[in-house]
Amino acid sequence: MNHIAAPSVAFIFDCDGTRVNSSPVWGHAQTELLHRHGIDVTVDDFAQFEHLSLEDECQAYHDAWGIGANGEEPYRELGEILIDGYSKGLLAFLEQAKAAGIAMCVATSTPAELVQSAIAAAGLDRYMEFITTTGEAGRSKRFPDVYELALRRLEERDGHKFERAWVFEDAVFGLKSSGTAGFKRVGIYDPHGRMERDEVRANCDIFIDSYEDLDLARVLSFEG
Repeated sequence: MNHIAAPSVAFIFDCDGTRVNSSPVWGHAQTELLHRHGIDVTVDDFAQFEHLSLEDECQAYHDAWGIGANGEEPYRELGEILIDGYSKGLLAFLEQAKAAGIAMCVATSTPAELVQSAIAAAGLDRYMEFITTTGEAGRSKRFPDVYELALRRLEERDGHKFERAWVFEDAVFGLKSSGTAGFKRVGIYDPHGRMERDEVRANCDIFIDSYEDLDLARVLSFEG
């Protein structure tokens, strides 16, 4: 692999689909959990839970459908499903970025301990400097706080300002909020999610259907 000379750039990855190429896992883990307990639902039934943290979502499963003795039981079971389903689809891209010395981290709505376990299980934790969550930032991804907090932490850790910061997201609301804050955005379409392909494309600087469509040179040479 040729070494790519990188400018002062930072990469901030969402976790829920874009980070570990786990869209099919996240799109169906909840339905798999409920099916295991004899409850027949579809992905669309989960729209009412989208704004909740994963712990609160699992508590809602207990409250609504009686899964587990309490919310902690479905939370643990869902975590096992997610971790088992992670893949290494981002490996080639992350190897390129690491070789170029690019600072990388995660910004996610998912609890940090679950994300850390999942990326470790997928062998991807060595690429990320840390995980920043919306819980730490204080607001959801409908606001840019979590991306801004992640960037500040990268700059503090690396001891300098970055010329450009990229956010990798599949959620339109995250693409919109990060864009208003000045981040460049790679939008990844998740065919298993509820986002429209055209809307993802309209709210990013580089659009891809999968990381097979992307290499580091394309990002670093972006002039927009």
